[in-house]
Amino acid sequence: MAGMIPDAAFWLLGGAVAIMIAGWWACLVASVRLFTAPPPSPRPLLPMTLIKPVKGLDDGLDANFESIARSDPEGRLQVIVAVESDADPAFAAATAFSRRHPERDILVLATGPSGARMGKVHNMIEALPRAAHPFVIFSDSDVETTPRLLLETSRAFEDGLEAVFAVPRQRRGEGLPGVLLEIAMNHSFGIGAALGWRLIGFTHCAGAWMGYTREILERSGGLEPIAHAIADDFALSRRVAKAGARGRLLAAPVLLREAGGTVPETARHLLKWAVIIRWSLPLVYLSIPFFNMGLAATALAALALATGRHVAPALSLAACAFVTRGLVALLHDVLVGEGALALPWYGVLAFTDLGVLGFWLAGFRSTIGWRGTTYRLRWGGAAEVILDDSRRGCYTPGACPPAPS
Repeated sequence: MAGMIPDAAFWLLGGAVAIMIAGWWACLVASVRLFTAPPPSPRPLLPMTLIKPVKGLDDGLDANFESIARSDPEGRLQVIVAVESDADPAFAAATAFSRRHPERDILVLATGPSGARMGKVHNMIEALPRAAHPFVIFSDSDVETTPRLLLETSRAFEDGLEAVFAVPRQRRGEGLPGVLLEIAMNHSFGIGAALGWRLIGFTHCAGAWMGYTREILERSGGLEPIAHAIADDFALSRRVAKAGARGRLLAAPVLLREAGGTVPETARHLLKWAVIIRWSLPLVYLSIPFFNMGLAATALAALALATGRHVAPALSLAACAFVTRGLVALLHDVLVGEGALALPWYGVLAFTDLGVLGFWLAGFRSTIGWRGTTYRLRWGGAAEVILDDSRRGCYTPGACPPAPS
């Protein structure tokens, strides 16, 4: 058996692991360079419209509303909070925010039932005609607006760019659920985004904070063509890229607090995103195991031990891969994040790539529940509404019994 495996297999697998190790360090360097860049010189913001599609009462929703006013002391933003129904408790929260700031241009818009449209995109579609300015930002309900984020967005539009987005950064949570969300958001997508932007460009953005000129939205066909896309950010960024948009990844993260809850709830939340990516980017999803450093390092070590060949270099390279995974995450947290987690977590994080394989396999399903609505997904990320709990008066996740899959 050992003699049947050529040395080329070891060198091929070992070379892949070495390239991925170098890639993680390159991602760290690119991320640090982006997020430690000096801020633009202060100047008044361009008049922009901030559209916030909302459904249900997220934790910290009031604070997220107030962060808009705090980050825009001159009141340059037009704010549109788009909610499907005035029966949704988020409508009352948004109305209270508007009343606290009567001097500002804040519109709380009841958009009506979403029907077959995705709820978030429906709110975006109905709010966009009310935008008073040529520069439009779409911001999720769980996002905290910051002065640097607004300044970077405004400066990008001043520079003639037509599309911008920011890297989501999960805020520090509590316990294992909070750590799991940080690992998924900050230590995977978050670390790789800056380098990925340089290599690929504006092809797939993150929807927590994305800004466009009205002109590029019109040139790319508007929002209606993405009305049934489960991942509006993927679908919209593809369209504006094809329309020739000049884009930029902003040198400021967008701070958010994804809902975690218990460990099982957090696992289901992450699984939801695995399913979304699987249907929205099927070819990318299928390639994930081939770019999993932990899995490749484990396979290399197992091959060496099983055959008794190249054991020392294989184990050394595998150890380097696992150390790199944890150390890069630690340095990223210290240099551009909210500070280090408790150090033992980085030892656990070093092996999370092996756990990703389980989520990857579990992602091969076709239905998800999201903000009280159950969807069936199809190739390319199109979503069909199976059950809308808001029609039963349930606007907050968990308020109604789960619908059958």
